[in-house]
Amino acid sequence: MAAAVLLAVALGLHLGVALPARRQRDEARDGFARGREERERLRAQATRVERRAAAGRAPAGDAAAARALRLSLLRATEGLALGAVRISAEAGRGGVAARGRLVAEGRQADVLRAAGRLADPSSGVLLERVALVETPGGEVRIEVEAFSTRGDS
Repeated sequence: MAAAVLLAVALGLHLGVALPARRQRDEARDGFARGREERERLRAQATRVERRAAAGRAPAGDAAAARALRLSLLRATEGLALGAVRISAEAGRGGVAARGRLVAEGRQADVLRAAGRLADPSSGVLLERVALVETPGGEVRIEVEAFSTRGDS
């Protein structure tokens, strides 16, 4: 008889306390997960907007814009084991402040690292065309055509 009473009390506690607490815990966990996903979505959206706003803005003046683009292209190769590096930049027309070209050869990892640096919005460069070509010596050649846009005057 005592065992039946204890079993009934245990069942009552389980149904009355444990199950509602589990439901609350699960609802809180789901709410937290939704909040985290929303925060990450908003963070990614804000980052995209900031990058779009900052990407490719060049200083005023044709010579300054070409110089800034040339330096951005050069910075992308800095510290990498790349050879046959050729960089050119010239003033652009219309909304394009400057146009430039980078050609370099090296190991695939170094070439891809340079491409990644250029693709980063903080580089100040907008990529128009990127080509990766295997050279006869087994290295990879990167050919990049890039430009920068005029900043708000």
